[in-house]
Amino acid sequence: MIPESFIQELLSRIDVVDVIDKRIPLKKAGANFVACCPFHQEKTPSFTVSPSKQFYHCFGCGEHGSAISFLIEYEGLSFVEAVNELANSIGLKVPNDAPPKLEKNSEYTNLEHAIKTASIFYQKQLRESPEAISYLKARGLTGQVAKDFSIGYAPNDWQNLKNAFKNYEDEILIKSGLVVKNDKGKFYDRFRHRIIFPIYSDKGSVIGFGGRIINPEDTPKYYNSPETALFQKSYELYGLLTSRKSIREKGYVLVVEGYMDVVGLAQKGLKNVVATLGTATTAFHIKKLIRYTQEIIFCFDGDAAGRSAAWRAMNNSLESVTDNMQLKFLFLPDGHDPDSFVRENSIDEFELLAKEAIPLTEYIIKYLTINNDLATQEKKVKFLNEIEPIFKQLTAQKLSLLFKKRISELINLNLEEINQILKIKNTYPKKNSSKIPDRLPISSIRKFCLLLILRPDLIKQEDSEFFISEDIDDKLVLAIIEMTKNNGDYNSAMILHFLETRFDKELIKQIHLQLSTFNDEMEMDDEINALRVSIKKRYNSFVNKQKLNETTKKSLDSLSDEEKEFLKNIGKG
Repeated sequence: MIPESFIQELLSRIDVVDVIDKRIPLKKAGANFVACCPFHQEKTPSFTVSPSKQFYHCFGCGEHGSAISFLIEYEGLSFVEAVNELANSIGLKVPNDAPPKLEKNSEYTNLEHAIKTASIFYQKQLRESPEAISYLKARGLTGQVAKDFSIGYAPNDWQNLKNAFKNYEDEILIKSGLVVKNDKGKFYDRFRHRIIFPIYSDKGSVIGFGGRIINPEDTPKYYNSPETALFQKSYELYGLLTSRKSIREKGYVLVVEGYMDVVGLAQKGLKNVVATLGTATTAFHIKKLIRYTQEIIFCFDGDAAGRSAAWRAMNNSLESVTDNMQLKFLFLPDGHDPDSFVRENSIDEFELLAKEAIPLTEYIIKYLTINNDLATQEKKVKFLNEIEPIFKQLTAQKLSLLFKKRISELINLNLEEINQILKIKNTYPKKNSSKIPDRLPISSIRKFCLLLILRPDLIKQEDSEFFISEDIDDKLVLAIIEMTKNNGDYNSAMILHFLETRFDKELIKQIHLQLSTFNDEMEMDDEINALRVSIKKRYNSFVNKQKLNETTKKSLDSLSDEEKEFLKNIGKG
């Protein structure tokens, strides 16, 4: 665990403008910097980076945060990885408060080293194998694309990796899945006579391999590394590391089934492509992809196996679908996968098919009505029974409502009847919903809180006595005052990070939005002093009400002179 004090020091020394400008070009706009948002498609820049506030905010999609959160979202890093990246960039060493984890980290390091060594070995073997090179050329791949994806080759021998490792029987090679030990105690390479596709983590480390047969008589067609401490298939996507930039530029991602599909499409110029690793698409895959785009197109073969895989992908994705997303399905002509299609036709024809991909709700209807013409009441009931679990998983409110309207038209029922039959509760948000709306009138307490975030030098510890309400804004102010009690040098990013660890993320999102509307050139000193006067009046009023309640409960004879004077003055007021 990284100490909070180190995070605060890092945020005080790092410049968010410098961090972001190294990754996307920023332009000066008044006191701030702007760019087209890297997190959604737009033509007019709405992504603002504030050097004084040390955070970014997009007025288009609402993305916001510090230098740390930018690296997490833009480069797909974990929190720890982002902190390490920033610390290394300014020469800081990240401390660790958890010694027990060092042993585990050591195993991670050894696994990474073993996998990396094997990857280098496989790439060297490819360069020295005429058979493997001929195979790739026959598939239309050049040496450059093989280099771009670090493609390798495992020769047709039982113990190739003896040439890469001094101790072939090392336990770490067994744990990594590179070497297998059988029941008789014999050791042999997992990958033999296969094209090797390295699988990369989001941070750029090789974590596993996929191996594809060269000889069509061999089985299975694809063979993956087993799951290890580094590699879990349900979390990883092949090609994501190399495709992230293109996904953002194109505005959508294409999800295919095979490594060769990713590489083959990249060879033809289509690089916004990833592949699942022999498993159905999972919610974790969707969450990774929506960091880079809100449009996901699943591409499947047109045969029965492809249709079945598409239905599984749809079901696994439903809970992750939001009203801002577009989930689509593309089915290729029978006998084709993406790689074979572009080799036989053209990449332009493939992209035309992608543009005509079927939206999620239409795909669901099409799938459920292939063998059901809805001609009888019984068939309609069958259809409703099949679609009921889909609605229970679909949490996107607007999409769900429109989808139900489409279903009601299809089977000639009104919306209320559909809700009743499917036993679905009204999906309209309640009037008194607890979710915090994006925009609210800013109260004097909230404004005071925002000014303290912008100008930590104006914080006074004695202010804390005036915030005694259970209101969320009072709690925010008290948290800020508590954080800054050591009289250190603080900036806006440090305070916001502190609040993020203690308050609801929707509240912090709202605060970011409100802060982004503040003019950096406004006279904050006078503004905050005026608010202090107002807040003290609020406090005095509260104290007087409390005292009045207590005093009026007493009999007149038991009142002290001071209490009588208090009542007299209240009466005059």
